[in-house]
Amino acid sequence: MNSFVKETIKNALILCAITLTAGLLLGGVYEITKEPRAKQQEITKTNAFKEVMKDAASFEEINIDPDAVSTLLKSYDITEKAAVIDGCVKALDESGNTIGYIVSSTSKEGYGGNISISVGFDMSGNITGVSILSISETAGLGMEAKDESFLNQYKAQAGTEDLYVVNKSDSADGINIDALSGATITTKAVTKAVNAAKITDIYLMGAEGTEEKNNDNESKPDENNDYDINADTTEGGEADE
Repeated sequence: MNSFVKETIKNALILCAITLTAGLLLGGVYEITKEPRAKQQEITKTNAFKEVMKDAASFEEINIDPDAVSTLLKSYDITEKAAVIDGCVKALDESGNTIGYIVSSTSKEGYGGNISISVGFDMSGNITGVSILSISETAGLGMEAKDESFLNQYKAQAGTEDLYVVNKSDSADGINIDALSGATITTKAVTKAVNAAKITDIYLMGAEGTEEKNNDNESKPDENNDYDINADTTEGGEADE
């Protein structure tokens, strides 16, 4: 074996060792920072909840039927490629009464990537606030979506099942949202995330109402039948973007 081959093998082994070491170090750093990052994400989300539902004393996670919600979103032409629901919580007052819902959603159609938000709704379906959880749009254009003046457009509308439309024409249905200057794509992405959250709130209101109705029915004897009340019963750079 000549010296050239030996040198090549030596360099290859050194390169492999360096690559392996770097991989192990990166893996170690990831594991070390995994828990702190998760905690920070949880803090960010909790702060967003408080921001969009200021009257809430606590929050309670809700398990939703993802298939039912996905089907509902698709009926409004929002597919999983466009936006997804990340989670839902009840907002509770100091007595434990539900005062609204908070829905977190992600639009996959941002100019610079995914845009994640949390949206608060009171029990009449009014939006109480919108908070940006993560966004990576162009500075001075799409990043203006974080401004309160832009997000307040969604709060200003009374409770209705109408969805939001960017730069709505007079003949179009829906509630108008003025696009950010030079950032139409970002505006549409945020609006789609808000619409997905709003549709999910409609689902939650219906599911909660059905549950309460069922509970009431279970607790009341059937007036049309003789009942033994003691009997046991059993029964989810942007170029105009």
